[in-house]
Formats: sequence, C-alpha cells, structure tokens
Amino acid sequence: MKQFIISLLAILFLEGCMSQPSTTSPKSCINTAQLNSYSYEYLSRVAKLLREDKKNLESFEGFINVLKGTVDSYSQMIKSSVYISNVVRYLPIPYAGEVSNTTKLISKTVLNLGGAAGALNRYKKSSDIFLENFDKLSPTNAKASEISKVAIYADTKLLVDAYDLQMALREISSSTAMMAATTQSISDTLDATSGYLNQAKNWAGLSQPAGDDNTKVLQNHNSMNTRVGQLNQKITSLGNSAENYRLNIEKARIYSELALQLEN
Repeated sequence: MKQFIISLLAILFLEGCMSQPSTTSPKSCINTAQLNSYSYEYLSRVAKLLREDKKNLESFEGFINVLKGTVDSYSQMIKSSVYISNVVRYLPIPYAGEVSNTTKLISKTVLNLGGAAGALNRYKKSSDIFLENFDKLSPTNAKASEISKVAIYADTKLLVDAYDLQMALREISSSTAMMAATTQSISDTLDATSGYLNQAKNWAGLSQPAGDDNTKVLQNHNSMNTRVGQLNQKITSLGNSAENYRLNIEKARIYSELALQLEN
C-alpha cells in the first residue's frame, strides 16, 4: 500500500509538472529541494518527540525494576505462609487460555520483565541512532538519499522497536493482572466462613492461616493493582507516541522517495 501511494503521488507530481502551460516557468512545479524540505520537516517532528520522551524512557527502566521488586514480594508472600502456599495450589489461574499454577505465573512474569528490559534497551539504542543520524542532516543542503536513509531507518527499526516494547509491556500487564486476581482469590479464601476454613483444613498439608496472612495478601493485592494501573498508563503513553512517530515517518518516507525518483 505504501509503495502504491508513493507511485501515485509521483505520477501526480510529475503530471503536474508536465501539464504546466508553456508560459509558466517549469520551476513553479514542485522540485527535489522542496520535497527534501518536507521530508526533513517531518523527521524533525519525530526527533522533537523523541527528545521530549527521553525522560519518560528513563522512567520506564526504573519502573521495570520496581515491578521486579513487587513480583519478588508476591513470590515471598506465597512461600512464607504454609497456608497460603497450599491454598494457591487449588486456585485456577487462567493464563494464555490455560490453567496455570502460581509458580508458572511468577516465572512467566519474570521472563516478561526480562524481555521488556531487553526491548527497552533496543528502543533506546535505535532512538539514539536515529537522533544522531538526523542531527547530521542539513536542513537546507541534505541530499534526498541522505534523508531517505534516515527515514527508512526510522520506519524499519525505530518504529519496530517501539511496537516491540509496547507488546512486551502488554505481556507484563497481562500476567501482573493475573497475580492481582490471584491475591483477590486468596483474600476471599481467608475471609471465608469458618465452616469453609474447617473444610479447607482437611486438605492435605493445609494449616490454619496466621493472623497477619490477610494483611500481607491485602498489601500485595493493592501493590499489584497500583502497578498494573501505572503500567497501563505507560503502555497508553507509548502507544500514542508510536502513533505520532508513525504518521510523521510515513510522510517523511513518501516525500523522500519522491525526491529520489525525481533525481533519477
């Protein structure tokens, strides 16, 4: 589709040049310099947005570390109480369309956190490379081939890394939300009627809950819900940024490709 748009615009521009009346100067038609100027302008918008988002990117790294601590705290809560660790064995925890136990859910989240950290590093690196290459361009004298190279990199690398990071964060959001749901189920069990607890005590290895178990569960539940909310806000913010990048990068590529065609 993009190639079709480029070809169509090229035809329209070229036909516009060819259809000029003889009394009109050919220079009134759009030329390579103008196309380069348009492409540079859209790339400059991407560069500006990236620079504005740098602090946000730095906060992502800190947030991932905080979330790791939250997951560790959750894991310790499960291990610290014999009652809780046995209760969770009987809780159905849906994940990716399957029923998984808590250990697998924790492992999946830890794996997702590692994947997000890697995706964040790739995105930061591609952002730096884009800005470095863009800053080398001259606003008035850059060649179409130079601008096109930067536009192609933005389209095929920068955008891809931004979307990869977004997907990695969504994976974390999904598994973390499952942890929050699990703590709610545990809390419901601890708040159940005494008759239910007496019945639960008949389960193999299940002991009476300690007095501070519910407090620990409540703290973890609140922490998980807070982190999920913060994470979803970051995903939305990143998605909005990526969409702005995409729109400007697409326009930059179209104009740079047209400029290359006119040069040839």
